[in-house]
Parts: sequence; C-alpha cells; structure tokens
Amino acid sequence: MKSPFFRHSLLLFLALRCGDAVSVAAGLWFVPKFVSPEEIGAVLPLTSFATFLSLPLFALAMTAMKESAHLAAANERGKVKSLLRGVFISVAIMIALGLAITMLAIPRFLSAMGIMQGHIAGLLAVAAAFLGCAAPVYTDALQALKRFRSLGVIEAGGSIVRFAVMYAAMPFHALAGYFAGAASLPAFRIGCGLFALRRDLAVKADPYWTSPTVRRFATSFFAVLAYQAVPMFAALVEQSALRTSLSTLDSAGYYMASRFSDFLYYVTTPLLLVVFPYAAYTAQKGSDTRPFVVKCCIVTLSVAAAMTAAYSFWGESFISLMPNGVNYADYAQYMPYLTLVTALTSCQVFYTNVEVSAGRFGFLSWLIPLHFAYPLLLWLFPPGSLPIFIVWMAAVSLLRFVFSAASLAMARR
Repeated sequence: MKSPFFRHSLLLFLALRCGDAVSVAAGLWFVPKFVSPEEIGAVLPLTSFATFLSLPLFALAMTAMKESAHLAAANERGKVKSLLRGVFISVAIMIALGLAITMLAIPRFLSAMGIMQGHIAGLLAVAAAFLGCAAPVYTDALQALKRFRSLGVIEAGGSIVRFAVMYAAMPFHALAGYFAGAASLPAFRIGCGLFALRRDLAVKADPYWTSPTVRRFATSFFAVLAYQAVPMFAALVEQSALRTSLSTLDSAGYYMASRFSDFLYYVTTPLLLVVFPYAAYTAQKGSDTRPFVVKCCIVTLSVAAAMTAAYSFWGESFISLMPNGVNYADYAQYMPYLTLVTALTSCQVFYTNVEVSAGRFGFLSWLIPLHFAYPLLLWLFPPGSLPIFIVWMAAVSLLRFVFSAASLAMARR
C-alpha cells in the first residue's frame, strides 16, 4: 500500500505542477498586470462568495466520491455506474437552481465589494465555482478507480486551456477574463473525465439507489454540507471583511502576500487527492487511518518551515518581481505568517478529510463551533488593521490544529 500511495502522489504532484504554474501566472502575473489596484482586493471575496453558493454541489461531489471509493474497492463497477447516473442528474438540477439564485444575489454583493460594473465577472465567477464543484464528480470517480494516469493528463491539459483563455481574454476585460479562465479548467475536466470513464462505465448497471442506500447517501450529504457550510461561511465573512474594513491598498497588499503563502497548497492538494480513496479503503478494512494524516502533516509542516525561512529573508525581493510588485513590497513582511496559517489549516483539513472518507463525523462537534465563533468575533470586534487581521487568522488556525491533533491522539483505531 505504501509504495502505490506515494507513487500515485508523485504522479499527481508532477501533473498538478502544470496547473500550479498557471495559478501562479494568474495570481501573480495576470491579476496585478491587468486588474486595477482598486479591484485586486475584490478577487478573493468574489471567489469566496461564488464558492459559498456552490456548496451543495461540493457536498454532493464529496459524498459521491466517498461512495464510489467504497464501491470501487469492492470492484462493484455496475453500482458505480448507477451511482454516477443519479449524481449526474442531480448536478444538472443544482446548477440550474444555483444560477437562478445567482442572478438575484450577485448585483448586491458586487456593489458591497465596490465593483460597480462587474456583473459579467460575477456570473463567470459563480459559473467557475459551480463547474469546479461539478468536475470532481467525474475526476473523483477516476480517483476512486485509481485511474491516476488519466487524471494527471486531464490536469495538465486543463492547465494549458486555462492559460490560453486568460491570455486571450484578460487584456480586454481583466476580471471577466480571469474568471473565464477559471471556468474553462473544470469544464475541460468534465469533458475529458467523461471520455476517460467511458470504458469503466461501459458495463451493465447494477441496482444501487435502494431505500437504505438513499438514506445513507442523504445522511453523508448533509453531514458533508454541515462540515463545509460553516467553514465556507467563515471564509466568506473573513474575505469580505478584509475588503470592506481595510483600505483598498491593504486589501490589495493582502491579496499579493497571500498568493505566496498559497504556494503551500501545491504540495498539499496532490496529497489530499490521493489520500481520500486510500483512507476510505483502509477504513473499510477496519485498519488505522491515522498514519495517513501524520505523514501528510509532516510533509506539509516541513515544506512550510522552508517557505517561511525563504520569505523571511527574500520575501520583498520575490514580491517586487511581479508586475507592479514594488507597490506591494511593504506587505512582504506578512508572507511568513500567512504561510504558517496555511500550514496549520492544511493539517486540520488532512484530518477532517480522512475522517469524512471513513464516514466518521464526530469532529463536527468542535469544528462547527470554532467556525461559527470566528465570523462572530470579526463582527463584534472588527480588526482595524491588516496585522490584527492576521493575528485573528493565526489564532483560529492554531485552535483548529490543536483540536485536530487532540482528536487524532485520542482516537482508538
């Protein structure tokens, strides 16, 4: 088990680097080059708003991933086909309803974020989020079937498509072009995912949607919805507060500094993609899933320590290399702290995702109160400066990490 796990992790790590290169180009080159300083700080809250609206789709995809991982482990290909048929229909209905709600909600939100003429960008942001949540229904099926080679090809090809769309569109309409590129990637994943699954789905469908199965699926769906709704709401409040309570320059400076701290996700995302089906399979056998969490956290914290050291010495030089980067050089001092926040948050996500893959949701008893408390504190005691905001972020991330570590240590399995 160990050798395939790390081999597949390495395969996806290399494939996802193409996507990461495009993400770097998008966040640190295209955005500061084409998006005005007055609008840069609105990119993250707009993304958070769109992601929050797409939450039901995300919960559906994650639940389907858990179910398909178990079925694939039992070699129940016919049931996987029946599962995906039902999920595909549900995805279409959710997208239609979500876009209708978006048409009503997006103008008011854009106005609150100080974007007066960005309705097209707002709709594209929501479309990108919805497609981004629908795409895992297809790519997660490849994960569950351990088709990591096909998944790697899809990720590499999608990154090229995204780059091409942004390169062509952003000079004409910066925000709309940025989110058009973001939407093109999951659209590519959906199309290629269907093509890659054609052989796996070319089997006789076996009955899956029985009454007990529907109840189990619904229970997992609402549990995942609860697992994600509060953190996403907290992120939306946080990003909106950063935009509305700080100056335009501070919110733009935070955007630039946080792009560098997000480099850590380029390490953690491949591990998250691979660990889910392996942990689900391990839990199904009744074995201990904790080693997966510990190994992933060790890798994450080690890389974060190296990044923090590099940013402490050369952060200002890095940020000054970006288009108009000299305007944000003063914000390089926050890059090491934001990297540590990202690392602590990633470790919590490793733990909770492995628990979800195993069908265990006891962590919600502490995760939901923590994520409810954070936006409440932001509302009651709004930070007046970026340093105080980062202190709030660090404190909450540390609490989540501590609760995750304690839960992992006390678990008997």
